[in-house]
Amino acid sequence: MSSIIVKNAAKYLPESIKNREDMRTHFAAVGAQVDSLFDIGGRENHPYISDYRQETSVTMATKACQAVLDKEGLTLADIHGLFFVSDAPEYTVPSNAITIVNALGEGNDGAVKFVMDLNQNCTGLLSSFDMVSAYMKTRNDLKRCLLVSVFNSTHVSHQDDPVTFGFLTDGSSALLLEKTEQDGKGIVDSDTLIGSDGWELMSFPAAGYSKVFKEETTLRERTLRWEVGPAGWIPDKYMEVLPQLLERNGLTEKDIDYFICSQFHEGLVKKTCELMESSMDKWLFVSRDYGYAGNASPGFAFESGLESGKFTEGKTIVWFSFGAGYTLSALLYKF
Repeated sequence: MSSIIVKNAAKYLPESIKNREDMRTHFAAVGAQVDSLFDIGGRENHPYISDYRQETSVTMATKACQAVLDKEGLTLADIHGLFFVSDAPEYTVPSNAITIVNALGEGNDGAVKFVMDLNQNCTGLLSSFDMVSAYMKTRNDLKRCLLVSVFNSTHVSHQDDPVTFGFLTDGSSALLLEKTEQDGKGIVDSDTLIGSDGWELMSFPAAGYSKVFKEETTLRERTLRWEVGPAGWIPDKYMEVLPQLLERNGLTEKDIDYFICSQFHEGLVKKTCELMESSMDKWLFVSRDYGYAGNASPGFAFESGLESGKFTEGKTIVWFSFGAGYTLSALLYKF
């Protein structure tokens, strides 16, 4: 049986980086303090789009895709499918994926057989990887695909809001997926947990698309609404999934070489690590360097693992993340 592996990964971050002092100054102007938020969440550097007229979700995703193609010495002619993942897309018509195909290939060269836009908020990359892997196995013509995820907080956040503009950043990550005839590689199992209570605490546009273009709709109602509440319960939800995922595959925490944890909140990562009776040196958290770009952030951590030499043949990792609504996704992956 074939397997779908991540052949390589690459990211794109905007050139404009705001550090903690920059953000402290920015929010002081509106009487907000952000240090405690940054301390517990694990933030230092914040990549942001500097000119929304020049840089979008599509341009960031295109640059991440080009970067991973360059790493492998490939062009769009070598790619059979392109899947775009975002909760801050530039378009709903046409698909963002088709605009990226156009940008990478200067038009349709006929190699790409399938495109699609996908979204599951912060768990979007993980669940999309799971779905795309399964789909690639059913189609003989999808041997090599790009899965690109992107978040654009500059466009969706109100700049006076420390919770959205201060806690979220911009960026894109691209995974090059490849079909191999080696059995037992790639995603070997997955699990999800869904709970719809509290879905209304986070929404974009806050007013909904049916109202976003009406004159009476304010700027606040057109941007991302995030009603922050206690998050200490999230590690307990992880514990409803992670131990069972390992157990049914005959594994324990000791058999896992690395965890690509949610990049959202370092405090919650440490708590989950404790509950798993694990060690933080196995848990890859990169948001202090790159900020939190939602669904793209697990890709940042995966690329970091590749570039550092941690992810070698035979290693076993677990990816997991938590998204609005709520959604929880976890993947068991073998190299």
